[in-house]
Amino acid sequence: MIENIISEFVEWASNENWNIILNSDKTDLPENIKIRYNIPKKWYEFISNMQVCENDDATKWFLTPRDYLPNEEGFQWNEIELQSLEYGNNENEIISFWNKHLPIFLSVDGEYSYFAINTENGNVISGYEPEYEASTVVADSFDMFIRKIISGEVIL
Repeated sequence: MIENIISEFVEWASNENWNIILNSDKTDLPENIKIRYNIPKKWYEFISNMQVCENDDATKWFLTPRDYLPNEEGFQWNEIELQSLEYGNNENEIISFWNKHLPIFLSVDGEYSYFAINTENGNVISGYEPEYEASTVVADSFDMFIRKIISGEVIL
């Protein structure tokens, strides 16, 4: 079933001029990510097959396993959390929120925004600057999220 969703998404992305580079083998996530989060299986099956998944001007992208590695340049995988901690008032609430929300997509096209998976119930949420943690559920599961992208119900 996940193979169908991947194929449908790759077709959608190609039609939308997205850049996708697939791996020949699955890429594992760094240990610190696997320790912090209960990794959603379907999301991992989807993203572990990709090296790059971004729009044509690289302002919107799905985080792939390589994005979760430490990075000295550009956006970190947890950039939204880092910004919240820098400018927010309640460090404990911010950390608690991000400990159960795994960022899976970032956008710097206009206002900064993200999609994340709630690792406790599988919902996919979205949030925007400046109050990133004031999020909205956009799908009940990762499968549904991808299907909503393909159908145009969720706009990336």
